Amino acid sequence: MSYWTYINGTVTVSSMGRTTEESEYILKTVLNHLPRVTGSEGDMDVYIVRKNGDSSSISCDEFGQRTNNLITNRGIKSQRCGWLNVQNEYILVVNGSLRDREFEQTYREFIKWFIRLCKRVTCQNVLVEIWNGWDKRILIQNRNIQNEKYSWQSVFEAIHECPTWCNDSKEKYKEPNWCEFLMWESAKDSRYPMMLGYKYFRDKENDNEVQRRIRYQDKG
Repeated sequence: MSYWTYINGTVTVSSMGRTTEESEYILKTVLNHLPRVTGSEGDMDVYIVRKNGDSSSISCDEFGQRTNNLITNRGIKSQRCGWLNVQNEYILVVNGSLRDREFEQTYREFIKWFIRLCKRVTCQNVLVEIWNGWDKRILIQNRNIQNEKYSWQSVFEAIHECPTWCNDSKEKYKEPNWCEFLMWESAKDSRYPMMLGYKYFRDKENDNEVQRRIRYQDKG
């Protein structure tokens, strides 16, 4: 007789990214590199549902330029009145019928998967149930903690590793978030990508830095 455990639930996450497309790419890459929650006939499935609408808007594109590809509230492209609308909030649906797994094993694997997820993207809401069909069942859900006198935060959201640009640590070294390595780097004092700046513009400081990096990579 086979042992089975079951997982079902949702996790609401927010992924970094300067555009909706970049945010979705980063989230998918994160999911592809998380530990597995296993079963002998297949692993836990994860489905990505992007929320409707947008979570933020800016009056320039991701390069910091006002272009005629910006979109107005009526859906018309306009350089003068358009906006770049970004949606970086998603609902992850997790589901699995995991064969030949004890409850404790599945619970450990899911917690490892979930904690790694929380470190890389912001997990705002979670409601996930794990059970074995017999006598063991657990519901993982939001639990708020007080991080300041009048401020409360989800314990899962607190696990998130802040990216270096918003890390207020006084230490000289700031640990980067895993997702930062998936984003292109901007030129100094600009939103414009460093490599495109090197390709299209004359900027001695930027050119020297790009050339230094190219030489460094060539040594590998």
